Amino acid sequence: MKKSYYLVMAISLLLGLSTVAQDTLQTLPEANNPMWGIKKLMMTGGAETQFVADSGQMGFKNAKFHIAPLVSLGDKLFLISEIEIETRDGVADFGLEQVHLNYQILPNLTVYAGRFLPKFGHYRGMMGEGYLNRFSTDPVGFGDGGIGPMVENGVGIVGGLQLGYSKLNYDFYMSDGPQLLAEDATMAGNFEYEGFLNNNKNMAFGGRVGLLPFSNSCLELGVSLLHKSKTGDINTPFNKIGANWMAYDLNFYHNIPALKSIVRVYGEYKTMSVDKATYPFDEGGSFSTNKSSAWYIQGGLRPNGFTSQFVDNLEVSARYSSFTTPENAPWGNAVTYSDLSLGNTIHQMAYSLNYWLAWDCILKFSYQTQNYSANQFVFQAIYRF
Repeated sequence: MKKSYYLVMAISLLLGLSTVAQDTLQTLPEANNPMWGIKKLMMTGGAETQFVADSGQMGFKNAKFHIAPLVSLGDKLFLISEIEIETRDGVADFGLEQVHLNYQILPNLTVYAGRFLPKFGHYRGMMGEGYLNRFSTDPVGFGDGGIGPMVENGVGIVGGLQLGYSKLNYDFYMSDGPQLLAEDATMAGNFEYEGFLNNNKNMAFGGRVGLLPFSNSCLELGVSLLHKSKTGDINTPFNKIGANWMAYDLNFYHNIPALKSIVRVYGEYKTMSVDKATYPFDEGGSFSTNKSSAWYIQGGLRPNGFTSQFVDNLEVSARYSSFTTPENAPWGNAVTYSDLSLGNTIHQMAYSLNYWLAWDCILKFSYQTQNYSANQFVFQAIYRF
């Protein structure tokens, strides 16, 4: 009797476990169900090469390849990164362009932290990217050796607001900021704009506000500010040297049926003002005013209403730029180019004929004239993926 009782109990227990197991298996998510993990990866990047010809050189140079993994860590948390490899000065240069974590607090407010492209001005970090730039070169004063940061390390907020028919976007941040170069006799009074570590205990504060006044967003007007009250190395006489940067930009983009073309006009004006200081190379005090300015304006025409696909793939652009450095600065234009008679202002005029092989591949044929240097032809091919 006891054996029959135990047998019935055992069978009942096994049937119960089987039922639980079946219910459990039925409630398990599928292998591709987001419950298993919410991380998503998108890989973007690009490649480019350049050919330069002028009176002193001819050949291919500055080949680049960059890859940008974008990782979604959740509905509101994501990571942006970019690594670039380029040939510079005859060697391959490997660099970390950016890596920053972003968290969306509100639909129109996101906070970010890490190493990010500059938020000062509109050209660097935005229009200066090779795929967006309609020229093979940068405007003078807006590339390496120009005014303003090339990259920033810090934290910030970015977002936008609807103002009736108009829109407002904003980006405010705190960063390590530019670092004053004081002891270098050839660069005294200029700045290191790509430092990985802060050179003192002071932070820089900056930001940009952009207004799109029209409902179709064809025009944007922007203003940027960057301030750092102490830019010199800590425990040096130059620690308390402060500096201010300002920038004003515009961007107009509109399809004009009468021209059967898309018209784009954009430009920027920016300044740098540094507190007075006496540098080791300048015991006489001839380098007393440290102020620089740079600006550019450019326009472009992209046909889009012609019967010829070849014509619609073309784009023509023209650009004027100017860069003025302080008088008697060791890195000033007149000193750098060893021609004091031409003054401290570089003037450049550039023209470009571009052809779009596809929406993500462009060929640029640019020609530019500039005081201080020979006329130059620059070809550039860029592909983005």
